Amino acid sequence: MKFVDSHTHLELFALKSIPIERAKSKEELIQMLGSTNVRPLVVWGWNEESIGDNITKDDLNRFPFPLLLIRIDGHMGVVNDKVIKSFNIIRSDKFDPDLGHVYEEELWNIASILKPKERKEHLLRAQDEAISKGIVEVHDFVDTRTAEAFFKLREGGELKISVVLMPYYDDYKNVLKLFDRYGDDEYLKFGWIKIFVDGSIGARTAYLSGNYTDKASRGILLKAEKELVELIGELERRGLKTALHAIGDAAIEVALNALEKANVKLKGHRIEHAEMINDNQATRVREMGISLCIQPNFNPVFMETYVKALGQERAGTINPLKMLDEKKVNIIFGSDMMPFDPEVGLNYASKILGGEKALYYYGGWRDKLDTRMPPQ
Repeated sequence: MKFVDSHTHLELFALKSIPIERAKSKEELIQMLGSTNVRPLVVWGWNEESIGDNITKDDLNRFPFPLLLIRIDGHMGVVNDKVIKSFNIIRSDKFDPDLGHVYEEELWNIASILKPKERKEHLLRAQDEAISKGIVEVHDFVDTRTAEAFFKLREGGELKISVVLMPYYDDYKNVLKLFDRYGDDEYLKFGWIKIFVDGSIGARTAYLSGNYTDKASRGILLKAEKELVELIGELERRGLKTALHAIGDAAIEVALNALEKANVKLKGHRIEHAEMINDNQATRVREMGISLCIQPNFNPVFMETYVKALGQERAGTINPLKMLDEKKVNIIFGSDMMPFDPEVGLNYASKILGGEKALYYYGGWRDKLDTRMPPQ
């Protein structure tokens, strides 16, 4: 089978120097951290559900070097005192100094400085993994440095799969310049521009209409509606489409309102995840010609987290594939690297939609159409 994974972060392979996702306990994870000489150390992939406990700065302060652990969803991390002092991080809604937990921009500002600068080797490893899974195309979210690495791979004849580059908003002008200079082809295309509206359910930063079950908070709105309208308008004037990261029901509402108020003319703007989308919002998505990039793999992988964070009733409505399909909403599937294996999402979606439709949403549209998206 040939898959299109429409939501990837291949640069995360640079943060897999230690396979902490395999740890079955906090003690095992801590032992793994002491097994490498990499300094400073940034590692991605831990999940409190897998190890049966949370991690705090007190667990990491035994290491005398800067250390950042990034949760599997990429919206929360843990730092030790070395990092806190070095970056002079102060208490905010994105930093808890008691636990050493960092969230969203605070997390990725730290990671951008501490993480390895070399990308090529890690992207080649990611490509090998993709090929082994039957993936022929990825829509990969990139910063400037990662985009440059992809162009170098293509120049050297080492790129073997199609890559649609999905730059973050702060990087899109630089990535456009790369395409102006070197051009696109069957291996590299310019895609959608990523803008974060909220965070994740696992980090309790997805923006909800009501509080989390286990936290007196609705999450974090990362972009207000007015600012979103301005950003969408700016991109539309350049003929560019957005990929709005919106998970919570309130964040999805903000995203839809912003797209409406921006009076978008281009069809095929995307909303990434839309995990808590409701019936009314789905109707608006269809009528506006918006595409949803859904992660069906999240349900079997993260249901325990959903139930703890949202309660059984709300958790049961996450990623409503049947409703979206019946409403003929334009949807495509992507893994978001959790895990980087389309079979997980395919197996779950097939039980709900049937194998033929699940395959279509996971890339079957690519074989039938000369386009990067299903029909509008």
